[in-house]
Amino acid sequence: GMINAAKVMSGKEIRNYYGDTRDQNEISIRTLSEEIRRVTRAKLLNPKWIEGMKAHGYKGAGEISKRVGRLYGWQATAKAVDGVIFDDVARTFMINEENRKFFEQHNPWALEEMARRLIEAVERGLWNPSPDVREALKEIYVEVEGWIEEKMGDVKGDFQGGSIDMVTKEEVEIWKKKME
Repeated sequence: GMINAAKVMSGKEIRNYYGDTRDQNEISIRTLSEEIRRVTRAKLLNPKWIEGMKAHGYKGAGEISKRVGRLYGWQATAKAVDGVIFDDVARTFMINEENRKFFEQHNPWALEEMARRLIEAVERGLWNPSPDVREALKEIYVEVEGWIEEKMGDVKGDFQGGSIDMVTKEEVEIWKKKME
């Protein structure tokens, strides 16, 4: 949020940096994009970390989904996530059959959330995947919705397990006036 606020207030692109002070003898500064790439590769896309999350079943799947949501957030607010990171996330968790089956078995809602977020990233112009990844995401999303509907059985009325609320600029202006 601070990056966007600074950008709006200054009317200029803002350079984003991350100060790494984990080791006081080796302090380093990286761009926010470099840090996101480093952390994503070290954790979210690390096969050992993924296997550790799988050991936690439902909760592990939810944690993976939460981290994918954070990537989306960084891209939406700071434009700090390389497209290749999103490509790798889609291939690792959705297109990879073994991982997709893990989510199907333990937490299909987490997979639905990730697929929905990635599709939203495409629709909002935050990520431009290859045509094969784009098509696979759409197919997987429909498949996942089918799993969820089967697990839920008959539901009366309109129901959506999760939603993404899109807010217009006009609605934001109305909210601002109400807060004054």
